[in-house]
Amino acid sequence: MNRTSFAWLMLVVALLCSAISSPLLAEEPTQPVKKLVLPGESFLIDEHPAFILWPSEENRRDPQPWVLYGPTLPAYPDVHERWMHQQLVDAGIAVAGIDVGEAYGSPKSQAAFTALYQELTEKRGFAKKPCLLGRSRGGLWVSSWAIRNTDKVAGIAGIYPVYDLTTYPGLERAAPAYGLSVEELSNTLAEHNPISQADRLAEANIPVFIIHGDHDTVVPLKENSATLAAKYEAAGNGDSLELVIPQGQGHNFWAGFFHCQSLVEFAIDRARVGAGLSPRKKKSLPAPDEAVVYRDLEYAKVGDMPLLLDLYYPKDATAPVPVVVWIHGGGWNKGSKNRCPATWLVEAGYAVASIDYRLTGTAKWPAQIEDCRAAVRWLRSNSQEFQFDAERIGVWGGSAGGHLAALLGTLDVPADEAISSQVQAVCDWYGPSDLLTMPANVIGNGRTAEDVAKSNGAQLLGGPIPDLPKLAREVSPFYQASAGDSPFFIMHGSEDNRVPLSQSEKLHEKLQSVGVPVTLHVVEG
Repeated sequence: MNRTSFAWLMLVVALLCSAISSPLLAEEPTQPVKKLVLPGESFLIDEHPAFILWPSEENRRDPQPWVLYGPTLPAYPDVHERWMHQQLVDAGIAVAGIDVGEAYGSPKSQAAFTALYQELTEKRGFAKKPCLLGRSRGGLWVSSWAIRNTDKVAGIAGIYPVYDLTTYPGLERAAPAYGLSVEELSNTLAEHNPISQADRLAEANIPVFIIHGDHDTVVPLKENSATLAAKYEAAGNGDSLELVIPQGQGHNFWAGFFHCQSLVEFAIDRARVGAGLSPRKKKSLPAPDEAVVYRDLEYAKVGDMPLLLDLYYPKDATAPVPVVVWIHGGGWNKGSKNRCPATWLVEAGYAVASIDYRLTGTAKWPAQIEDCRAAVRWLRSNSQEFQFDAERIGVWGGSAGGHLAALLGTLDVPADEAISSQVQAVCDWYGPSDLLTMPANVIGNGRTAEDVAKSNGAQLLGGPIPDLPKLAREVSPFYQASAGDSPFFIMHGSEDNRVPLSQSEKLHEKLQSVGVPVTLHVVEG
């Protein structure tokens, strides 16, 4: 055999030996360890599936703020939680968890939490104090670990969390996870049941935020979250625990549980504090302390485009409350629900729904009023779930939003509506009432036909207002006002150079002439 043939033979043998002796390389899984609801990383710790939902590279920190989540199971976190986790990672907060099966807060689950904690804090640069987040039985996971690691916890958030394992899953189901008989577990509840040791959390003054329905028969409010709140009160730290109790809600997939911005903000701020950072600055206007905030609730969908609203609801409400819909301004072509000036109404016992609607860059008239009507119908159809008074829905808007609010009060509701979009009151802040006489739509005083063709009104209707007189009247509250319309309160500045005061004065006169209750308040200067 010559040297070349021998070399080829050795190469083949080496490759064969490599293939035989390295089965791990050949069998390396091509699929992730765990399916995730958002982009992230999954891996094994002591043979337990674990995951991290990572913020984008530019939003990561050193040390990395994070939320320790439970229960991590094959089905959890699930799609219902996607919005919530998206808000966390968008705010630069990582979310991590580890799957130990149905461990119910047993020493096995505590050890797994510790292993994940050590992996992340010692090897991956995560902060030493995460915020914990437990949903349902995940409350057992996070509270049992927190009780034994109070120095490692920045805060605890919960969605109908379990703290008393005698209520769920019950002793018979929990005992095998603890490696005990039912009798043994019953005799050692003082050691193993989180609610029996929750005084440690209260005495350590660990901040807590919980949302838990009062009709929960799976995880009863009284024995779980309410008992934890009582322990905080007894320890003199009642102000450190906030318990939001949606009336009439049980153990379900109600959107309010998973779109609770108040809970998300708590988790973000506590995770940041645990990483040595200050609470983040809010992009939206601050909500009153009396409000619980539900963000990005989908009230309708047009094609693939969801239409969203934010809901500000009185925390202490025990009966259905009236609702005020806020419609933002911005010339129908910009603006957002995120900056709602009406939230102070929560202090007076009102719910406030701040809505987004399709802007003119997306759709022309009548998309805008159709969306406003859809929002009112959604509030009415969800009045039982959110405890609204469906017979008392008012609307308030500014500028372009005032125009849409006034139309909700003056236009006839569509005859084919199964659920009415009628409103019971209108507050119109300096909204255009007559598009035909709005200065931006009238040629003259330095405005050319080209200028008028580019006006906000032209963008709304799809053409210059002078060319569309019939449509302009249909879209103007002044021409639509008639007897039986909703009562109006109109507010307008005397020196408004965009929407002249005359727009509100003529609408006021028209409403008076047809017998509609109306008040015009002029703000001088």
